[in-house]
Amino acid sequence: MENSTIVKQIFRPFKTVVQTDKEGSINFGQEVQEKSYRVFINDAGQILLDPAENIPERELWLWKNPEALASLRRGLEQVAAGETRYLGSFAQYADLEIDD
Repeated sequence: MENSTIVKQIFRPFKTVVQTDKEGSINFGQEVQEKSYRVFINDAGQILLDPAENIPERELWLWKNPEALASLRRGLEQVAAGETRYLGSFAQYADLEIDD
């Protein structure tokens, strides 16, 4: 796992003490229900849970390609600013087979 920068150094207590079950799981309750986390551990055995979103592999290329990501962001900004133009209907292409 890669090293990561901690965004905020100040932590607040969440639970005083928790105990792992036989499988090593900890139940944090409703506050963190159905969320994903990257898990970091230091040499002192302290564990940091960093909230994370999963990106499907088929979309990961975009996040690894700075030029494509910048182009997408520019496009979204243009749409938000109303900078669009109508290019006509593309319905005639809807049934075309696409080669991967």
